[in-house]
This record gives sequence, C-alpha cells and structure tokens, in this order.
Amino acid sequence: MNFRIALKAYLYLIGLTVISAFLGGMELSVTDNIKNVFLAGILMISTFKGLQIIDVFMELKHAPKFWRNLLLSYVILIPTIIALIYLIF
Repeated sequence: MNFRIALKAYLYLIGLTVISAFLGGMELSVTDNIKNVFLAGILMISTFKGLQIIDVFMELKHAPKFWRNLLLSYVILIPTIIALIYLIF
C-alpha cells in the first residue's frame, strides 16, 4: 500500500470521526426533529468511513467484485437497519 494514500485515508477517517463526535454532542441539545437530521448525518459518516476502510485499508478496491460488493453491502445495510430501528421506536 502506498504510504501517502494510507496517510490521507487515515487523516480523512480522523476528520470524519471528529465531525461525527461533534454531531453526537450537538444532538443532546436540540429538538426531536433535528435529532433525526443529526442521526442521519452520523450514520452517513459511518457509511463513508466503512467505504474508506474497505477500499484503502482492506485493499478491496481491485478485489473480485463479489467480495467487495459483499463487504460494501454490509457497510450500507447496518446503518440503514440502525436508522430504521431508531425511526420505528
């Protein structure tokens, strides 16, 4: 793996983590309608982080499509299921 690519991905992940922590902290002091927006933002950020991990750190960008799609579907399905559970209850 190229060191520059890994470093950029690492810094990108740190930035996204800081942003999601900020959104999580802001969620405590807002109304219910805006909480849903913050939750959607946090779940989207976690999806982007998962995509970055799969492509860069697991090096599945050039892997067989079956394996890459299998892991990508996991990264997309889990936040979607969490959002649906949160909206239902």
